[in-house]
Amino acid sequence: MGCNLLAALTIVESERDEPTKSDFTYQHRLCHDFESLIWVVVYAMMIHHRNTLAATDPEKYGAYKTKVLDARWAAHAHSNVHCSHSYMIAIGCSFDCQRIVKLWFPDPREAAFFRDAMRLLRNQTQDGEPITYEGLCALFKKHIQLAKELQTVDVVSK
Repeated sequence: MGCNLLAALTIVESERDEPTKSDFTYQHRLCHDFESLIWVVVYAMMIHHRNTLAATDPEKYGAYKTKVLDARWAAHAHSNVHCSHSYMIAIGCSFDCQRIVKLWFPDPREAAFFRDAMRLLRNQTQDGEPITYEGLCALFKKHIQLAKELQTVDVVSK
């Protein structure tokens, strides 16, 4: 779910003990669905890495599941998920946090996608500019092209 929607849900829940649908007047927009798609892709990349570790290194698998996946995604409350998303955006946009990004996404292609996706989300939050279809397409096209280029290099180098 998009950060703005999570924040709005958190506010409504904090104001009323048992909020109803009529209490939630925040307008859902297409940019929120685009943001949700980005979060789904990030989650899928983390699950992929977890599954790779499960097959190769049970100790690292346990640490990754607990310290990364559970810490980021098993929040069980809108406010906790919102804080987690904000933290992930900050990590993805900070030059000083590249060690954490490498821990979360050891594949450099996934790490690059994560950083660019978090910058796109940060710009939406800071500048108030919604994510557009064109912006989302540009993000995916860039990283699909990078993946194709890296595959060509891998085949030639072998």
